[in-house]
Amino acid sequence: MVKITFYYKDGCWLCDAAQEMLNGLKEKYGIHVTRIAIDSTDELYELYRFDIPVFEFSDGSALHGHIRKKALLEKLEENEE
Repeated sequence: MVKITFYYKDGCWLCDAAQEMLNGLKEKYGIHVTRIAIDSTDELYELYRFDIPVFEFSDGSALHGHIRKKALLEKLEENEE
């Protein structure tokens, strides 16, 4: 199982693409995703507004912006429990 915190904003096409990529890998890696909308608080919006989408992993590492599948696969392997 891999736990990911996914910071996103509705209407963000990169966020939609990142979500689709996760959906395609959920079964293989047993991904558990916690979705957090950055516009739910001013603090999150200021922190992530130029970086979304953001995948934050349990080891503290993150991927953001235009996320490449190869980079995501590497992080999934590194964070598999």
